[in-house]
Amino acid sequence: MASKRKRKLEKKSSTEFQEKMKARRASANDALWTYGLPLVVILVVGLGIYFAFFYELGDPNAEKWELEDPQTGEVYASEDYYNDGLTIVEFFNSKCGACQSQAPILNDVYSNHSSEVNFFAIGGYKLGNGQDSASTISKFKVDYNMLFPHLYDPSGDLMRDYGFS
Repeated sequence: MASKRKRKLEKKSSTEFQEKMKARRASANDALWTYGLPLVVILVVGLGIYFAFFYELGDPNAEKWELEDPQTGEVYASEDYYNDGLTIVEFFNSKCGACQSQAPILNDVYSNHSSEVNFFAIGGYKLGNGQDSASTISKFKVDYNMLFPHLYDPSGDLMRDYGFS
């Protein structure tokens, strides 16, 4: 008696099996062209109509704001950054592990590219049970020897306005 594997291999090599597989492939190909192509066309046309008539682009300029650097007392305004090329904004919390570990990297990027890119960080947000204050932001800036402005948003509204929570 032949093994199960041997019978399976013999069946696969038979012309009857090959003909069945060829018929299945042809049927699948026909179904793809019959149903798949119209679905793709409907999807593309539908998305085109949506983006052409219903989708609204957001305002490219954020609302104006003025925030203070608690370490220096200097007040920064959105116009200082948004009207002058590329700007990197970091929303942070002084107790955030990721914020602490990326601080040296951001300092390096700022050191190498500060003439080409504007940098600032905004804190004052709640993380777990703790919320940043002006003093914790100032301490974070000193502890990590941060070179770019770290601003304090006492209300936390700016982070929400940008769509972060």
